[in-house]
Amino acid sequence: MIEIGKKTALLVANETKSGFNLQSDDGDEVFLPGSMAPKDLTTGQTLVVFVYTDTQGSRIATPEIPFAEVDTFAYLKVKDVTDFGAFFDWGISKDLLVPGNQQKVKVQLGEYHLVRICLEPETNRLYGTTKIGAYTETSDVDLKEKDLVEILPFKKTNLGIKVLIEEKYMGMLYHNEVFSKITLGAKTKGIIKKVRPDGLIDVSLQAQGMKNLRDSSKTILEALEKYNGTLPLTDKSDPRDIQYFLGMSKQTFKRAIGMLYREKKILLKKASIDLNNA
Repeated sequence: MIEIGKKTALLVANETKSGFNLQSDDGDEVFLPGSMAPKDLTTGQTLVVFVYTDTQGSRIATPEIPFAEVDTFAYLKVKDVTDFGAFFDWGISKDLLVPGNQQKVKVQLGEYHLVRICLEPETNRLYGTTKIGAYTETSDVDLKEKDLVEILPFKKTNLGIKVLIEEKYMGMLYHNEVFSKITLGAKTKGIIKKVRPDGLIDVSLQAQGMKNLRDSSKTILEALEKYNGTLPLTDKSDPRDIQYFLGMSKQTFKRAIGMLYREKKILLKKASIDLNNA
């Protein structure tokens, strides 16, 4: 079954006058408009696409991959504001609507906000919400001190930087414990310092040691294997693209690919990194 709001690899089953029919292993199909298709696309190929619905509620595939999928979070920029809501840039041509009743505070043009990607069951349409409290947990926190976790910094306050932890908990990274540059919206690794009675969590940054560098290098190699030996990332890529594909900061990514290149395990190209199969 092809899921709305998710990226998936599909077979190009056949071509029509207006586009291509893509098919999953179980025979489910979705349409890819010709205007969105790669120029060299042919029947029999496998293509990674993202699936959403058009204004009529029909499923549509696009080779553009957004910064986040349904039921996950992303740090997004407000692209347009209307009477009924705001449109956010989430990395594809079709902007993400955050309706007015889904805004915790009224958003303004050019602002960045942490947004949860949601699917409306009645219409199968994707939308966003900045009311993230409904999607985070403050009780039965399944974390303990010294746990290594993934964090997404998203808002600076007087005390520190608010972070989303493991896509489900809220935490705080205090200013006086930050000794390196933090990019809002770029996922990185953190260490649990304290779980408070109210469910909020204090975190610190992971030490950038050799173990972390090796772990990051392994993650990159595994991703290259998954995506047929190539990733559309370079040392000039947007940090959000890097965290989407690899779940690491740009700084960590650059250090890891530097080591992999010196070890002759990858090739650095103008628009990608590739496995070195020589």
